[in-house]
Amino acid sequence: LPLLTRMAARRWDFAFATESNTKGGRTGEGPSSSSLTKPPGFLEHAEASAAPSSQTVTKAKADVAKLKSKKAWEVAFSPASQFMMNGFMLWMSGNQPNIFSIMITSYVMYNPLKAIASNAQTFKPFNDGAVDVTLQKICFVLINAAVFCFGVLKMSWLGLLPTEPADWIAFYVVRSSAESATGGMPLGA
Repeated sequence: LPLLTRMAARRWDFAFATESNTKGGRTGEGPSSSSLTKPPGFLEHAEASAAPSSQTVTKAKADVAKLKSKKAWEVAFSPASQFMMNGFMLWMSGNQPNIFSIMITSYVMYNPLKAIASNAQTFKPFNDGAVDVTLQKICFVLINAAVFCFGVLKMSWLGLLPTEPADWIAFYVVRSSAESATGGMPLGA
């Protein structure tokens, strides 16, 4: 009971709940909702009077299709922005075949292959029949193929691909000689 009397003594404590904004609110506290002025631009029954017309719905669908196409193009060009980061990593790793340069180059070659394999899954949110994403898919695959080819070039620079004739020397066939020459003087005479 002493706690209740202390709470009642606090004059700064007031309730924000009124009859207008609570279900079973207290009466006599605060202004009523009818005495408050409406804010500028407020309409009483805006929802009922603003029934969408067929032209508005068609325009909204066209806007959504345009937005989906734009987002699909952003996804299609995303490997190009990642290529700049990967190219910097490849440049920083150097041209000496060590574990880090091989790991980074393998990473740069693996990710485009994984992206090409999951091409359909990548563009699934945009392919709803209203938007044709064939060009975006082709662009996506070509950019990823270019990144993969750059990884192959880096492997060649590291000397990990057999591109020189010396890399194939084990497979060269040794020809048998057509003639042989011997000669000299006997040592025992």
